[in-house]
Amino acid sequence: MEKVTDVLKAHYKGTFDRFGPTSKGVDWGDDVRRATLRHQKMLSILADAKGRVSLLDVGCGYGGLLEYARAQKLDLDYTGIDVAENMISWAQANQDGGTFVLGDILETDLSRTFDFVVCNGILTQKLSVSNRDMDGFAQRLIRRVFDLCTRGVAFNVMTNRVNFYADNLYYRSPVELLGWCMDELTVRVRLDHSYPLYEFTTYLFKDPSQ
Repeated sequence: MEKVTDVLKAHYKGTFDRFGPTSKGVDWGDDVRRATLRHQKMLSILADAKGRVSLLDVGCGYGGLLEYARAQKLDLDYTGIDVAENMISWAQANQDGGTFVLGDILETDLSRTFDFVVCNGILTQKLSVSNRDMDGFAQRLIRRVFDLCTRGVAFNVMTNRVNFYADNLYYRSPVELLGWCMDELTVRVRLDHSYPLYEFTTYLFKDPSQ
């Protein structure tokens, strides 16, 4: 497990120990509307999907996205993966309708692909990690989740279009990140910078003809 993953694991294990299966437990604050909005942005990648689809939720925490999807009556073949043992143990015991895996997505062999992969919140905090190390981690993670999908991925990052920077957060230029994705992965992209959080969600799609 690499340094960035170790830092994130320790942090989120601690927040879940303190606050449990809540928005604060995944360090999203106590405004549940923020969590709802982020779930909506992740699941909007399914907008054109027909029938039951498979979805991998990377950094799934306690399974909040699955709870939201069930409330929206979405029919998903859902798998969540996270490095925090306490979150995965809670999800395995309390969340019906999903498969939960304890592991590092960069190292774990899931032995399958998924129609869609979402990554919600992992690339918004860097904590004590340097920007350079976080940039490398982000690129490895994005490449990995794109390899695991057959149709598309969605992930969010803090935008650098702000007038205040917090030391613990991970900011990227949407122009620079989108350019990297188009150069390295696919030109079939969409970027949503329109919602009232200081972040953006990037959507990458596989070419259906391939």
